[in-house]
Amino acid sequence: MGTDEAWFYIGLGVVLVPHFPLVAVMLLRTRARHRGWTHVTGTVTSVKTRRQTNGETRTAVRYRYVDATGQQRSGTDTPWLRAPRRKSQIAVMYDPDNPERSEASSMTWLYVLLPISAVLLALGLWSVAAGLHGLTG
Repeated sequence: MGTDEAWFYIGLGVVLVPHFPLVAVMLLRTRARHRGWTHVTGTVTSVKTRRQTNGETRTAVRYRYVDATGQQRSGTDTPWLRAPRRKSQIAVMYDPDNPERSEASSMTWLYVLLPISAVLLALGLWSVAAGLHGLTG
């Protein structure tokens, strides 16, 4: 392996490795909210998909829920996977100290992202090791 190829592998590894810790932190923070926030059932009031200027689409889901004091509140979330239908029921969690702060409580996207990030971590570590071996071997 040449020096340029070895540095390519090291660079590739440096790009791939950080994904796993970032996803792990997101998972831990979301799980902490799941434990500390209040869980209720919400109703989807609207689902709007808009095309971005870069050509991608973005879906916004508006929902409403009733907090522990009986006050009706609303929130907006962006689903990572499949968007729910209007008038459907979704799991919502809200901050009991600030009931206007809420989110849909699905963690499916994190459980999908975590194994993908683990594979990227393994490939990144292998890539760095292969590059270092190429420089020293």
